[in-house]
Amino acid sequence: MMTFLRNRVFLEGVAFGGICGFIIGSVIAFTLGESSVEALRKLLHRRRTIPFEYLYQ
Repeated sequence: MMTFLRNRVFLEGVAFGGICGFIIGSVIAFTLGESSVEALRKLLHRRRTIPFEYLYQ
């Protein structure tokens, strides 16, 4: 019985943490706005691309 209670409390904690994380992430995303997210995405894309003009000189 005690093992079942521990597992239940653990699963409730995991569910509660997941819900809180989803809510906090949504609030952050709405606060930043779409333009900020798009600017960050472009910056990350630029940093990941290989500058091919330096390879073929």
